[in-house]
Amino acid sequence: MNKRHSWLRRVIFAAAATAPFLLPMPVAAQAPLKPLVVFAQPLPLWDSVWVADAKGYYKDEGLDVQFRMFPSGTTSLQTFRAGEGEINFGGDLPGVQYWLNNDKDYRVVAVLERDSKGYLVTARNDIKAPQDLKGKTVATRVGSTGSWFISEYLARNGLSADDVKITNLDTQVMPTALCHGDISAFFIFQPFGQRAIEICPNDVHNLSTAEGYIRGYAVAAARPEWLADPENQDKLARFLRATKRGAEDAAADLAGVQKIMAERFGLSEEATRSQWEINERVVGIDDTFYADYCSLAAWMKQEGLLTTPLDFAEFVDGRALAAVDPGRFDQPPAAC
Repeated sequence: MNKRHSWLRRVIFAAAATAPFLLPMPVAAQAPLKPLVVFAQPLPLWDSVWVADAKGYYKDEGLDVQFRMFPSGTTSLQTFRAGEGEINFGGDLPGVQYWLNNDKDYRVVAVLERDSKGYLVTARNDIKAPQDLKGKTVATRVGSTGSWFISEYLARNGLSADDVKITNLDTQVMPTALCHGDISAFFIFQPFGQRAIEICPNDVHNLSTAEGYIRGYAVAAARPEWLADPENQDKLARFLRATKRGAEDAAADLAGVQKIMAERFGLSEEATRSQWEINERVVGIDDTFYADYCSLAAWMKQEGLLTTPLDFAEFVDGRALAAVDPGRFDQPPAAC
């Protein structure tokens, strides 16, 4: 064997010996998704969340978000009180009442949506003006923001709670009850007004929105003990970051939101559109929030529902929001 062949043979053997070390290393197994249990309602109000979930943004953030559905935030708080769930979606008045009645075991971590036009007085056709409600039976989910809406609506139109009979119904029952004539009107958020019009379009109409009366809030909240764990703060920041992406997409794509709401919850295009058009997707806590909640607190004091100050230092936790984007969290003012 000549020297050239001998040298080539040694090179081949050396390459074979080192080949296993030159192969690409196996990719490390992906870290398991972090579970997060969220109590929600099947509403267009939360389109930021539904879009984020449908597009996989929560998984992109390493989260396995498990949604449990309830007819209203007031109802879900009953299960939340038992220690279940990690984040609860709900309204403003139910949240303040829960905070008061449960040793302040509740913190708002983000406003996801707010509006006035999404709260409606939906009534039978013989109710043409506020005064026509006198002596009639009207419904809301008692303890929800609808209770505040009824009170403000009646008072500003020269009526009192004694002038009507207020009955407590779950949201999904109201449209059928109105169409059957069991009640004369209901005060609640969309899409239930739209649903009533779809069921009996010749018998009912939307008498008023809440514009000029109240501004309703859809907020995410958690327990302070849960928030004390840095791991949970991290999960919450991931959730809010993905929801922010969902909000941006939802605001730009009505057809996409309609498709998601139809596939997930059977909502008509009109029911989704009517909410999409007025949805203020905040994904933050700002000075407007504090001002509106002070207005709510003033009404609650007037009604004897609040006897202590609403202390924002004990009512909100904006650490995760500030971690995602400091501009999305305004520092709280003094209690009101």
